[in-house]
Amino acid sequence: MNDAGRKSLIERIKSVLLPRRGGTSKKGIYRINGRTEFDILRAHDFLRSVLQHSQDMIFVTDVDGFLVSFNQGGEKALGYTQQEVIGRHLKDSALDPLVLQNLLEDSRNQGSAVSMDFPFLHREGHTVYFNVSLIDLKNADKKSIGTVGICHDITRWKKLEEDLIRVDRLAEMGRIAAGVAHEINNPLAVINEAAGWGAVVTKDAKDLQQEDREELEKIFEDIIEQTKRCRSRTKQVLGFARDTEPARKEIDIHELLRETVAFLKPELKYKHIDILYEFADGPLILKSDPKQLEQIFVNLLTNAIYAIKEKGEEKGQISLRTAATEKEVEIHVSDSGTGMSDDVKAKIFDLFFTTKPSGKGTGLGLTICHNIVKKLGGDMTCESCAGEGTTFTIRIALC
Repeated sequence: MNDAGRKSLIERIKSVLLPRRGGTSKKGIYRINGRTEFDILRAHDFLRSVLQHSQDMIFVTDVDGFLVSFNQGGEKALGYTQQEVIGRHLKDSALDPLVLQNLLEDSRNQGSAVSMDFPFLHREGHTVYFNVSLIDLKNADKKSIGTVGICHDITRWKKLEEDLIRVDRLAEMGRIAAGVAHEINNPLAVINEAAGWGAVVTKDAKDLQQEDREELEKIFEDIIEQTKRCRSRTKQVLGFARDTEPARKEIDIHELLRETVAFLKPELKYKHIDILYEFADGPLILKSDPKQLEQIFVNLLTNAIYAIKEKGEEKGQISLRTAATEKEVEIHVSDSGTGMSDDVKAKIFDLFFTTKPSGKGTGLGLTICHNIVKKLGGDMTCESCAGEGTTFTIRIALC
């Protein structure tokens, strides 16, 4: 349909919305069922204002599917102005144009059509979901002249529904993880006892050379230490699943950070990553849960190592910086990795969100860390720039 045809259609739509039948009075004023032309025009303007300012997206197309009317609700929902969309085909705004084309045909053939959760594309590229009702528009001769669409934005509810599904999945994962953690604790206890007994036997052995004795003792010490670490992790999983309150004891943040780096030292060395310590003077004492803080530091350092590896440079750098005020402690973990775009940064604490490929990331690590920090009475923020690295800042109140 050409421009002249569409202008004609608009006039015909007006004639459908505002038929003038019944003749005039002696004074030349139109009357319809006792109402004056002025009354009808005022009602027409009122109706048009309601439709134009509706929060729902309301549009009218011609019989070929080209837009001839588009209200302010549509502008707000999809980000386009009326001038930008008038004359465009409606299906150009749909995520799946073929499905929308079929829906338009159904409305013409059946008089109306309804689609739940139908996706349109926002001007900025993201998806907007609507409950769509299409009504076939006919003239006085009952011939189709276009389609009226009323679309209610349900994107927010769609996201809430998806979040509820994810929360339910997480709850199920928590129950499974708690069961696995409980089962792992039993063999860990056996290993710990065996290692302890092995250390005693080694110490009392008479035919061992001193060098061999020291090496065996070191091996058993490492086994015992790593067993304790594993039991600590399973305890954290159980604590997270059961939502237990964190333990609180006085710890030196500097010492805990150094211990965490030592734990990851083999991976750091393999990736050729330098660690820079920019600590506040002296020990930095905080009353908090050391195991949960260690979990946060391990997660942040592991992510930093991955980001540096992904950047592909020969060497990388991770900086650990601390500061303290009268009220709180600050820990900054910075890396020289790939960094993040603003869109990614806005989602990093969302449940199940990850930029890592399948099998390498679950989208749980930062979410859990964020929850732990909140539970410890603090907050966690992120600053990042694509290609230039990332800095996570943890602030925890002293009291």
